[in-house]
Amino acid sequence: MAEGSPDPSSRGLVQTFDTELYADSVEWCPVEGCQDVLLCGTYQLEEQDEGESTCDEKRPQTRVGQLRVYRLESTEASPRSLSLHHCLDMPGVLDIKWCARACPLLTCGLVNAAGHLQLWQVADTALMTPPKKLTQTDLGLTCLGLSLDWSDSKHDSLQIVTSDSTGSLSVFDVDSDVTKVSSWHAHEYEAWICAYDRWNEGVIYSGGDDGMLKGWDLRVGTTPTFTNKRHSMGVCSIQSNRLQEYKLAVGSYDEELHVWDTRQMKRPLAVCDLGGGIWRVKWDPFEGDTILTATMYNGFHIVDASDTLSIKAHYTSASNLGYGADWCHKAGAARESASDDVTTDTTTSFIATCSFYDHSLQLRSWPT
Repeated sequence: MAEGSPDPSSRGLVQTFDTELYADSVEWCPVEGCQDVLLCGTYQLEEQDEGESTCDEKRPQTRVGQLRVYRLESTEASPRSLSLHHCLDMPGVLDIKWCARACPLLTCGLVNAAGHLQLWQVADTALMTPPKKLTQTDLGLTCLGLSLDWSDSKHDSLQIVTSDSTGSLSVFDVDSDVTKVSSWHAHEYEAWICAYDRWNEGVIYSGGDDGMLKGWDLRVGTTPTFTNKRHSMGVCSIQSNRLQEYKLAVGSYDEELHVWDTRQMKRPLAVCDLGGGIWRVKWDPFEGDTILTATMYNGFHIVDASDTLSIKAHYTSASNLGYGADWCHKAGAARESASDDVTTDTTTSFIATCSFYDHSLQLRSWPT
């Protein structure tokens, strides 16, 4: 398919883009007035030439990546479509998160395969100039940064939590500089995911390749407040619901999506088998009762979480490994889209998804 062209055979698909390198993360900006900006992170292991493969002379493998900056725009050819504005080369990007408040300008954080936490600032919301790197902080000498999250409530000072391939979590104060305030070994193997509780940002959740879901209260130290062993494989996605207190979504390699009431972490409120490892979970930003998932070898799902968990949509991804998924925070953004699945009497929104081995970014419309 040509870049940016519609695919009428796929329900809801508005555009696809070749991301050149393997795509593993997508994040829409949540800040009002800038919700048409989309970031995509890529990651790829550079392969050695056959001539370099002698045992004694192997050079270290390099993990390369890009930060790709898109914007949802209106053109004569398409009422709403994504345009690529900037592409920045860097070490492989494993996770990206926007700060949900402008501080004072748009800021995103990322963690990469070189073991760095980086902050980038978008000074020009029209994207006439590329993002500017503000800071770079080492997570460790021999680790890969795997995930991060912001404590971005309006009344608290900013912090970032990161997780890495050594099983460690680290917490940083974000002011005029980035300062590490604590770090501890949280999981026996890779700590795939970390997330703040959106209603109590002294509380952090983490998941690891040891199959453990853990809670941490930063006010009382680095002993877990609970350790949950409900998953039979690694826990790789967690998100607290920003609109509904006590709701927590958790996904695992064991293919099960769990929704929890954080006041009672012994038994989940609901469980749904999605047929693929659940690498990302995202609550919708409108009502907080729908979950978007990146489901690895089983594509992407939209799940109704208003009561029991039921699948509302399934987007297949062949064997391409669905790794990234996010909701556009602009309600009704796709209302004028030319997609066959969007009608003028239905409020619609956009979602972005990305898949790994076909290095593809997809823009989709979704009726809400």
